Amino acid sequence: MTDLRSWHRLSLDVGPGLIVMSGPNGAGKTSVVEAVALGLVGVSPRTAREAEAVRTSAVALHVAMDVDSPSGPQHREIGYQPGVGRRLRRDGVPVRSLADWRASGSLLVFLPEELRAVKGPPAARRRVIDRLIEGLDPQYLSLSTSYNAAISQRNALLKRIRSGLTGPSGLTSWDHAVVELGARISAARVAAISRIDPLFRIWMDRLGGGSDARIAWEPSPSALREHDPAEFEEVLGDLIGVNRERDLRAAQTLSGPHRDDVWIGVDDQDLRRTGSQGEQRTAVLALLLACRDHLAVEAVPPIVLLDDVLSELDPERRRRLLDAVHDGGQTWVTSADPDAAALAVASGAAHVLNVTRGRIDVA
Repeated sequence: MTDLRSWHRLSLDVGPGLIVMSGPNGAGKTSVVEAVALGLVGVSPRTAREAEAVRTSAVALHVAMDVDSPSGPQHREIGYQPGVGRRLRRDGVPVRSLADWRASGSLLVFLPEELRAVKGPPAARRRVIDRLIEGLDPQYLSLSTSYNAAISQRNALLKRIRSGLTGPSGLTSWDHAVVELGARISAARVAAISRIDPLFRIWMDRLGGGSDARIAWEPSPSALREHDPAEFEEVLGDLIGVNRERDLRAAQTLSGPHRDDVWIGVDDQDLRRTGSQGEQRTAVLALLLACRDHLAVEAVPPIVLLDDVLSELDPERRRRLLDAVHDGGQTWVTSADPDAAALAVASGAAHVLNVTRGRIDVA
């Protein structure tokens, strides 16, 4: 990687297993994690503005990565220059579309702000499920993009109708698009959640979060919960007609998969609202491990990036988590806590990287 954050240039060669990066805050550990994410999926887990990742006074950043995958070795490159944009290559060949270049399902990330997946808005929980589905079905990203575009166009038309600039006749075509695409998204989400719910329960128990944990789909509209996925399009079609006047008054589409949520809890306790910081962190990690296990069976074992995950876990939960990620692919763990790093090393790390500003030493 070149000119990424504080790094002028860095080259690493690591294999499978647990990789521990230990060093003080500000040394650049998270930037290495960011580079791995950029090299696999083309976006940063830290910012939506790629220009922020370019090293101060540098022209552009560049990440090149050799990956072993089930389909064979692959050389991946991504560059970004402010004002110019993103450049992508795979095995030396330019790729125009990020969707075509992205290695879907190859990566799972935990950063401290990932607690939003439990305590944040519904969009954060939808994103977890959608990323899982994208890893299993590369076409799902195109489906969700098309649905969001249809919702945006329908909402724009609703505003024009409410303002008296046009009539409602044009809504019909957007209603059809929202219903057809929305039914497919809803069916994919309910299937994904039903598959990872038992895995989530297992990992919550193993991480000390409770033996009666569960996640559940909270669809919009809620009536979908009572129907088979094969009936979703018919149900949505009926409801979008019934709710048209309501949508016109609000000038927006008030129900549909863009307003879904995911219930996360233990027994009857809703961890989204009443869980402690530790309980919510454990739930996020259990959800991540459930997604990892499901992807490993149905697609490919993903690379897992756990940035500063150990600092707020008690010693017993640290041990349980490290036991969970000891094998099963490649997992990167960063820590500024020497005790946590020592525990990770004792758990059988394949690589131990000591990070100081501008340098990495392989122990």
